[in-house]
Amino acid sequence: MSEKNDWSVLVVDDQINVVNGVICSVNWESIGVKTIAKAYSAMEAKTILLQNHIDIMLCDIEMPQENGLQLYKWTREKGMEIECIFLTAHADFLYAKSAIQLGSFDYLLQPARYSEIENAVMRAKKKIMDKNEQKTYYAYGKTLFQDRNRIVDSLFQDWYLKPENGQEQEKARESLTKMGLDINDNTEMLPLLFEVLQWKNEVWDKELFRYSCKNILEELLGGEEIQVLVNWLEKDCWCMEVWKREGQLGEEKTQQSIQKFFEIAGEFFDCNMAIYTGSKICFREMAQGMAQLLHERENNVALKACVFFQKKEYEEKEKESLLLPEFRTWEILLCKGAGRCVYEEAKDYLETLAFHDRLDAHALQKFYNDFVRVLVCVEGKTGTTHEDIFSTGRQMECYLSAYTNIEAMKDFLRLVTAFYTQEAEDDKKAAGQVEQIKEYIYRNLDQEIRREDIAMEVFLNPSYVSRMFKKEEGISLKEFIIQEKMKMAQSLLKSSSLPISIVALKVGYSNFSHFSQVYKKIFGISPTEERK
Repeated sequence: MSEKNDWSVLVVDDQINVVNGVICSVNWESIGVKTIAKAYSAMEAKTILLQNHIDIMLCDIEMPQENGLQLYKWTREKGMEIECIFLTAHADFLYAKSAIQLGSFDYLLQPARYSEIENAVMRAKKKIMDKNEQKTYYAYGKTLFQDRNRIVDSLFQDWYLKPENGQEQEKARESLTKMGLDINDNTEMLPLLFEVLQWKNEVWDKELFRYSCKNILEELLGGEEIQVLVNWLEKDCWCMEVWKREGQLGEEKTQQSIQKFFEIAGEFFDCNMAIYTGSKICFREMAQGMAQLLHERENNVALKACVFFQKKEYEEKEKESLLLPEFRTWEILLCKGAGRCVYEEAKDYLETLAFHDRLDAHALQKFYNDFVRVLVCVEGKTGTTHEDIFSTGRQMECYLSAYTNIEAMKDFLRLVTAFYTQEAEDDKKAAGQVEQIKEYIYRNLDQEIRREDIAMEVFLNPSYVSRMFKKEEGISLKEFIIQEKMKMAQSLLKSSSLPISIVALKVGYSNFSHFSQVYKKIFGISPTEERK
């Protein structure tokens, strides 16, 4: 790998003569260093490190206020990839031990000869180059691995999601054979469908998730004799093919292992999931088997997190009938502005259906159609239109996708019933709603805050939210949001050393120029002038 020619070094020491001696006496050109920066304190060094790329830091340990070890620990916490060479006048083992624990590259005793510093910098450069080379090889290998997975994913997507194309089965089998998997058209397999319904915290990397699922399930099912293939289908939905090299999969043990996988994976990946299992079939029938599981997935509109084992006909039980909603009553309530009452009743009805295992795709679609008919009647009686209720692209998307699952339906109901909720006339109630709005704004100052999002949060119509806020606060909602964002920005500029561009991002402005214009309009000076 060719060496780069723009190496940069930062020299940090509270003694000016030491810094100047190192900068003036080390032959930087001979060791390929182009940029040399200097700092006389940890605080000054942090400012330089935040604003410039630094490869190597020559740092004194004993400095007032914040020592070199604390400074280097800070760079590690910030994710800065810097090699550090510590300089100290004390041969103290505890210092050396702390430096090593932090990952320091070198440790020189002062007064160090300038040739020793040059050699230490050269060693640090080589370490950086070796590390970069390892990253390059790793990235190359990872790309090859991911490309292979993408190709196989694409083949199975075509085969499972477009089963009418008979050629995809042969392509999939050939690809698996090239991967070293001994599979023929008669190989007995168990089809599984795995869907993440909700990530509770961080979303896992796709390839790491695939690799982990495969390892966990193979180990639970019996180790080396078991083969598990994991392929991505769409969104957070994966298909799995399970088979045994020799012999057959034991049905009871397999079901127990899948249930255990559900429990372990849910905790390990920190997510809610659903697993749909089919019956054992031969490889050539996998498209039909997976189509059945995809149908079961579509029916899980209640977003139930569990393992769905394929039921035999004699296991199906007669389901008790449930009373239908009072759609006529809901129509009257909506016309009278009692939308909140309708929302609670509709939500309870859907959750009761789900509790009794009666909420499938057909039931949710029927409820949606019936409610839309109610909505059309209400619009005719109140002189409102669909365009009044669904005035934005996001709201229209909510209307069009409401029947896909119970959570989407609740969002749709919340939006519609909020529109037909009578405006609060009680001053105390309005004041409470304004406080809710403010709390939402304060929680989301680092985001783009839209009126429609606020309205959804407090179950009110967007237009009413604007009118009520202006009446209660004497300032428009938009102006209030801008003022609060700029107040936060001003506080950050005065109390922190964050770059101004980062401050802009922390108050939801990705366009630095626009942020500066708005800031100056509010406070009369630019952010740069404020910082000075």
